[in-house]
Amino acid sequence: MSRTQIVDPLAMVYLARKGVAVQWRGFLRALVETLDANMEPDSRDALLRAVGGRMAQLSPMPACGTLGELESRMNDVLAAADWGFVQVALDNQARVLLLTHNAAPIVTTHHDAAGAWVCAVLEGLYAGWLAAQPGAEGGVPLKRQPAAPGSVVLRYGR
Repeated sequence: MSRTQIVDPLAMVYLARKGVAVQWRGFLRALVETLDANMEPDSRDALLRAVGGRMAQLSPMPACGTLGELESRMNDVLAAADWGFVQVALDNQARVLLLTHNAAPIVTTHHDAAGAWVCAVLEGLYAGWLAAQPGAEGGVPLKRQPAAPGSVVLRYGR
């Protein structure tokens, strides 16, 4: 996909919902609703980020020499899991990486019709992958920023 193409938000939401296997939807909904009922939102998100970090450890990212290679390798892993795709761009002015993830798997819950809980998992996944790259600094935060439905935009940098 060309970086200049516009991604249709409705298509992304459709693909994200379709990408979750039927046998996992009920389980994931019950799991997230149980976490919501028993944890404060910040604690739940910390746990989900830890899960994402563990996912990164289970699918380690080799050292990449360019952003294009990094994006390609990330997308290989994401495609194998049917977890959508990412576009990686450098914001030279702000000195941050922008990661735009599209078609993340969406499982809605009673209180989260957008399935936004998966954003915390993605934060942990990408933080783990990026921290393992040559020259990466430890403890660099990934911050969510507003995005179109079906997309998650994360800023990596100080």
